[in-house]
Amino acid sequence: MHMSSKKMIAAAAGVLMSVSFAAGVYADDWIQKVTAYVRSDFKVVVNGAPANLSSPVLIYDNNSYLPLKEIASRLNANVNWQDSNQTIYVNTRLYPQQPETGDVVYDEIVLENPTAYMMKYLGGDYPVLVTLSKGMYYRQSDVQKMGMDTKGLRKAKEKYTGEIYINETELRKIWKENPILTYGEEMPPIIAGEKDDFKIRALRGYVKDMSNYKIGDTYFFHNPIFIEKLEEANTYRYLLTENGQYYQVILKLTEMQKDLYIVGSSSKQLLGKTAVDPY
Repeated sequence: MHMSSKKMIAAAAGVLMSVSFAAGVYADDWIQKVTAYVRSDFKVVVNGAPANLSSPVLIYDNNSYLPLKEIASRLNANVNWQDSNQTIYVNTRLYPQQPETGDVVYDEIVLENPTAYMMKYLGGDYPVLVTLSKGMYYRQSDVQKMGMDTKGLRKAKEKYTGEIYINETELRKIWKENPILTYGEEMPPIIAGEKDDFKIRALRGYVKDMSNYKIGDTYFFHNPIFIEKLEEANTYRYLLTENGQYYQVILKLTEMQKDLYIVGSSSKQLLGKTAVDPY
């Protein structure tokens, strides 16, 4: 039996994907039982590196079938499953920050009604920070994590944070499908990058406890916008408004006992006034 290396890589969905994604639908007419051969003796090398896969190669109809997610990960791609349309999406994965080349000229925008959404795009759900300054602007670092190549698009630098945003009109030039924005299923704010339920619970508890407080004769009111996990362990950036001002707070979690965390702030930075000043 002879198979080309191209077939080995290209036929990576098949039988194992039915194990991963088709559970519970085997009674449907379009599901067929096939006979495949396990080849534990086959080795897989991806980009020159041996790939120790969780499952052996399967051979069916003279094609090889590999665990798609594992192969995609080694090829810098993401695999998403969308149950609503029974579709597997394989998307190019780009680095979170794509370096700009040459001299880039940025427009200037200022945060205006910034809002965190969950964006459904190519089968995946991604947190994204949006501001309505001079139109709808999406934070570049968020859309790049979705696999969007933003090179060549017109960009704007946000005055308070220095972060780069891209207008929706520009993004439409590279969208492969129209994304759907939702507020997410949980109470605000959206917490990006954190999967641990106990840590999320602690962060949400902090936001609730700090929603309003009093110092002397002054009352303070927080409006949460977005929390995102930073590279440092148990460290988060919290964007909020307080009494008509934008603030950026660095939060740190401390584990008091197993799965029990408390939240403290290590720094609080005033960014600037909101567009609508209540005072």
